[in-house]
Amino acid sequence: MINTFPLKSYPCPVCNENDTKPLYTIKGFNIVQCKSCTLAYVNPRIRNKNLYDLYSSQYFTNASNGYENYELIEDLRIKTFEKWYVEIEPFLNERTGDALDIGCAAGYFLQILEERNWRVEGIELEEKMNGIVRSKGYSVYNTPLEYFKTKKKYQLISLFDVLEHLPKLNLHIKKLYRLLEDNGSIIIVTPDLNSRQRKIFGKRWFQFKPFEHIQYFTCQSLEKAFKKNNFSIVYSNSSGQYVNASFVVSRLRRYNFPLLAMIFNSFFNSLKL
Repeated sequence: MINTFPLKSYPCPVCNENDTKPLYTIKGFNIVQCKSCTLAYVNPRIRNKNLYDLYSSQYFTNASNGYENYELIEDLRIKTFEKWYVEIEPFLNERTGDALDIGCAAGYFLQILEERNWRVEGIELEEKMNGIVRSKGYSVYNTPLEYFKTKKKYQLISLFDVLEHLPKLNLHIKKLYRLLEDNGSIIIVTPDLNSRQRKIFGKRWFQFKPFEHIQYFTCQSLEKAFKKNNFSIVYSNSSGQYVNASFVVSRLRRYNFPLLAMIFNSFFNSLKL
């Protein structure tokens, strides 16, 4: 399913400048890089008022954009979230309290936090996933972050593969600052434009999804965006995720690497992986 929306040009989401250089043209979208702060972003792109429509229905079972089948590798996703939490836990000011997972999908990370005695809430716009999370007994909202209202402040806020989707970047970071307790922490996982994968695959990098991924960070541009809004970065590292053989092959096929998919499939089959 591919939706069509009118496009609009926007200035740089971090520094609000309009001086850019072209990087790639992918699926009819231009990806440019700000000459001032180095952030890469899609311009022109889907208008702000239409972006949230992408995530309200079938986003996690969509072969065109979104996830082909998010729950297919549930065990691996949970294992990945556990790995991420263990890695960042030493850097948290608080090890318990109120936690908000933005873009919580099926609630896997909520479960991990709850097991560690966090009081958890989530935000998820996709109707089916929102229902799944509610059926697990968690408090979950279907309001976009910029419109989300609460009197609560959180000791922990997580955004896993979310920041690259958010319009009005400065507004959202300011909102995160207001939601966070003074001693609180924010965990972010987002694609890295300077990653080895991107350098190998170039414009065919898996994370170039200009329909939904509207900005692409490096450690430097991410730090600029958050320092501008009173945050400091205390830890940064490559995240990585657990995958299995069939996931690798399906990803290669989905992103038009049929020869690589065939080679990897043969290799995995020969080792009975």
